[in-house]
Amino acid sequence: MTTEADGTPLLPHVLQAYPYPWDNAFIWTSEKEDEETLAYARAVLEACLPQRPLPEPEPPEEVAVHDSSECGYPEWTEIRAVLRERMPYARHVTAERMADAEAECARRGLTTADFEEVWTRRITAWIAEQTLYWCGLMVDDEAALTPWLMNLAEQYVERGMAAAKAVGALTCTRSVPESRAALARLAAHEGLPDEIGELIRDGRN
Repeated sequence: MTTEADGTPLLPHVLQAYPYPWDNAFIWTSEKEDEETLAYARAVLEACLPQRPLPEPEPPEEVAVHDSSECGYPEWTEIRAVLRERMPYARHVTAERMADAEAECARRGLTTADFEEVWTRRITAWIAEQTLYWCGLMVDDEAALTPWLMNLAEQYVERGMAAAKAVGALTCTRSVPESRAALARLAAHEGLPDEIGELIRDGRN
């Protein structure tokens, strides 16, 4: 139920309890791999998965650009900084705060086309990235991840969200037959970006 203080949530209900800043890479690494945490990780990944393939991969690839570079940082990094100030946690991602961020970005002359849709999707994708990374790299009990992580990771790659981290999760768990099978199916999948195809090939070797 929406209140005036909370605003209108834009993220799935399960993410309202997400305890980490959405822009902090891989904060999950401090978590224990107990049954409750694994169940929450699974619920987060199920909630973040887009219903259909995205027209463009999300989130944007992180850049490593020196401050002195003539090209500078891409515009989206400045927009993300505005969002961080106004909605640092998933529970803060509301229609009202998003509108405020959009107005600030417009004031700065930044791109605001389809602002709420684009940035809600990107915040969701960053959360998915963090969760996939933790499941694939940090969880030692692969049996506890089988087969749900493999199934979800494959769908993330196919739908173009957090694809690199999804391939990474499959690669880190490739001792499990389900991961190897998912990588094999993805290797035969047509239409994936070249860089993702390369990651899949590397993951199978």
